[in-house]
Amino acid sequence: MQSLFFTLLDSSLVLAGHGYDFRSSPSGGSSGNDDGGGLSMTWIVAVLVLALVVVAVLIWLNRGEKEPGNEDGVRALKLKSVAPVAFTVAVIATPLVLWTTSSGGDEKSLMVERWTSTITGAPELLVSLGEDDLNARKTTNGGKTVRLQCRGRQGQAVLDAKQKWPFIKERGYEYPHAHQAASAEQVQRADRCRLSGIGIRLEAEVKGALAG
Repeated sequence: MQSLFFTLLDSSLVLAGHGYDFRSSPSGGSSGNDDGGGLSMTWIVAVLVLALVVVAVLIWLNRGEKEPGNEDGVRALKLKSVAPVAFTVAVIATPLVLWTTSSGGDEKSLMVERWTSTITGAPELLVSLGEDDLNARKTTNGGKTVRLQCRGRQGQAVLDAKQKWPFIKERGYEYPHAHQAASAEQVQRADRCRLSGIGIRLEAEVKGALAG
């Protein structure tokens, strides 16, 4: 029984150490795609079902001796037998809960990509909103502009500009977005950008690479 428990514990620790990607993913039209590092919902459900099956099996194996005076034949569970089961479930469930919690939030609401204009061929930053509901005047309490600030890897200011709000919806683009003009040097140096204004504050890592 102990060997089974430690085998399950080792397996769950491997799961807990898996390299999840908690960062936002670029839009479908990005010039630099990142591979998905997170687990799919199918795998999450499969692991949870497996955990429930393991719990059921361990409870069945850890049933104590029949209690005195217990006429229905149901065996009592000993606390010291249930504790390893609860610990195993906690170890299995914790990384899944952390992944689910971390996969949401503002990081996926904003996407910033290094881009080349399809009209002028000049470099630019493509700033997209991953949630359509955000792209409304009520998000900024009626404000007509938002501020885009980008910084380099060392925290130095690279770009500070204003964009009209709400963002435009263009044919051929998956998300509401804005084209931020910038020099090739600014586009390359920008590492992280923040979109701010009245009632809005989003931040994301700059993705992709310039073509050519």
